[in-house]
Amino acid sequence: MKFRIFDGQAFHEHGTSWTTEDGLLQQAHTFARHVAHHIARHKPGIAVALPPEKQLQHDFSSKPLIDPAAVPLADKVAFCTTTYGKIMASGKEFANAKVVLGEFSEVKVFASKHKLLSQHITGCRIVLMPLVKTSDGDTRYHYESFFKPGYEVTHVSDEKIQQIAAMALRIKDAKKISPGTYEAVLHPYVSGVLAHESFGHGMEADTIYKERAMAKEYLGKRIASSSVSIVENPAIEGKHGGYFFDDEGQLATPTYLVKAGIVGSPITDLSSAARMHLQRTANGRCESFDHKSYARMSTIYFEAGSGSKDAMIASIKDGYFLYNTGGGMEDPKGWGVQIQGILAERIKNGKLTGELFYEVGMTGFLPSILGSIAGISKEFLVEGVGSCGKGHKEWVRVADGGPYLHVKQVELS
Repeated sequence: MKFRIFDGQAFHEHGTSWTTEDGLLQQAHTFARHVAHHIARHKPGIAVALPPEKQLQHDFSSKPLIDPAAVPLADKVAFCTTTYGKIMASGKEFANAKVVLGEFSEVKVFASKHKLLSQHITGCRIVLMPLVKTSDGDTRYHYESFFKPGYEVTHVSDEKIQQIAAMALRIKDAKKISPGTYEAVLHPYVSGVLAHESFGHGMEADTIYKERAMAKEYLGKRIASSSVSIVENPAIEGKHGGYFFDDEGQLATPTYLVKAGIVGSPITDLSSAARMHLQRTANGRCESFDHKSYARMSTIYFEAGSGSKDAMIASIKDGYFLYNTGGGMEDPKGWGVQIQGILAERIKNGKLTGELFYEVGMTGFLPSILGSIAGISKEFLVEGVGSCGKGHKEWVRVADGGPYLHVKQVELS
């Protein structure tokens, strides 16, 4: 349980693990006295006006096709064991494989002067990761992840499992790329990380308020062509980063960080929205009841366009197709792109050559990369099952993805 009190200038928060009514009342009264004592000891500062709220009472719930709580543990173990066996039977070159099945059931209640809300969110994810040994004895891996609101996530076809295994076998002989500036097509797994790490973190209002984000210089300005839009959307159904309302009771709605190439409004928590006079977005999130709320992402993606992956590849004389990534790191102050662990395939004369490159890094200045986007596919995929930290802590569940992107210039090494 978390209590919050606003004193006209700042929020005071108190977390407790008490669950009884008497215990909670005692904690609330003690906390209120503590805040009153704090106010009495400090001179009043500049008052901050919170945005007005409407009266609202509602209960929300996920809609899994198969309730994970109704599936016996033995069936879940059998799925993992059987899937592991299918991967290992695909080739003698496999050193091992990981099959991860995870699930969560999250219940939250928000109560304030104006609102009484509850949400029950369920989710299941699987990660399939075959590992192979190279001729030098190194271990390499390939992985794909999947997410659904319920146990239906395990309905992965044998064909898909074999595709994942086959890619791992190809990675065994992948090379190291020669550093340089290249033309590339980004898979949704990579375009989603690009949106998340390089742009999403830079548009967190509390970071902008603290003068720690270059995005402040671009608000309302053009950063890309009119075909480029980036959306932060906790309301997109059935995704790992989704929810019905944030941890401050704001109902989930999409926010355009970039709309038709123009940098839009930052994502906000209640405090940053009030202090910066910004529109409130549903992004006030905390890691748990005993952590502070911050402006945080949920599900972020580039909007789909009208192009196609195949046409993008066919248009490139010499470049790379970027399949997957091991993650990235935010750089809101410098707006540098830092994405690691990319799997790349050479494109020559409009065709994939089969020549793979392992552990590729992608770097560059975000406005330059966004400005060089030449194509956006109508194909669209959001399957991310990540956890996002603010700096090195404050972890929350997130998702990313989107369309394929054709980028004219990107630094690969």
